[in-house]
Amino acid sequence: MISMISGKKMILILSNKYDVTVDFVIRLLRRKKIKFLRINTEDFLNMNVSLTLPEFSYTIEKNGRICNLAKELRSVWFRRPGKPFEFTPIDRRPNAAVITFVENQWHSFIEGIKHIDHVNWINDPDNVHIAENKILQLKLARHIGLKIPETCITNDKSHVSAFFNKFGGKIIAKALSCPLIESEDKDHFIFTSIIDEIEDVSEHEFGLAPTIFQEYLTGKIDYRLTIIGEHCYSVKVVRESDKGISKDWRIVKEGLKFQVCELPNDIEAKCVKIVRELGLVFGAIDLVEIDGEFYFLEINPNGEWGWLQKECDLPIAETLVDYLSNGASKAYGDEKKIY
Repeated sequence: MISMISGKKMILILSNKYDVTVDFVIRLLRRKKIKFLRINTEDFLNMNVSLTLPEFSYTIEKNGRICNLAKELRSVWFRRPGKPFEFTPIDRRPNAAVITFVENQWHSFIEGIKHIDHVNWINDPDNVHIAENKILQLKLARHIGLKIPETCITNDKSHVSAFFNKFGGKIIAKALSCPLIESEDKDHFIFTSIIDEIEDVSEHEFGLAPTIFQEYLTGKIDYRLTIIGEHCYSVKVVRESDKGISKDWRIVKEGLKFQVCELPNDIEAKCVKIVRELGLVFGAIDLVEIDGEFYFLEINPNGEWGWLQKECDLPIAETLVDYLSNGASKAYGDEKKIY
């Protein structure tokens, strides 16, 4: 039997079926008996949705439950939504042109949620898109007063060569945009790499796309700072062997541990300001420390944190639920900016 849910305002979670980080929040919402609706957006093809005007309604039917978001919605957690056909077997997918068309239609429909009045977002998807630009991130961090690694973004081998020689024949490289190569059989994540040889790389290979090249910071200590509003949860990334982590700590498989720590107040304040200036409520920031000096590396508006909650017993899910339940705008008042 289909029933219309009404009454108390609810939380909408837009994610994908394999995002286990969402489960930390959902368990808490259930424990607190807070009304919510999780939509794994790749499953929209199996749901009925309707939007009517001029009497504005915005309904989604899932498993016999109909929710009118125009009347019931309090907050949206925009957390890595999937795409139609993303998990559909290849032999059952339509052609690429049809997939693109369908994705665009659903994208516009989801964007329509932003036109429901008085809804709090963590994070606003438009601001997420802007904030993911690494050029903006670095420029903003520097403007706010954080140190950043010396950086060259180019597809010109001669510029890479000059930068390479400037730093003694060792630099790092990372993707300028989404570091994911999606193929039919397997996806490949592009981690930050140490570059100590460039002669064998052709000008054509460099020319394919601009890449971020940065000075190689030696003797570094890595930190992950998770920010929700003005709440800061920082951990130090260390190896049990105490040998340090010379490369991207995300690809270190063994002997890695995370220690809850406190960062200097001015560093935390500047990082909170970055999140705020980008119009975000949530941000996961990577920092490194060298001889007492902190360097900003990047911010991920949808960064992972479930492993920190589990390993370090940090109340990240509790803080998110608080903001989703009571209004994300209380993070900084009603003022939000885009730098």
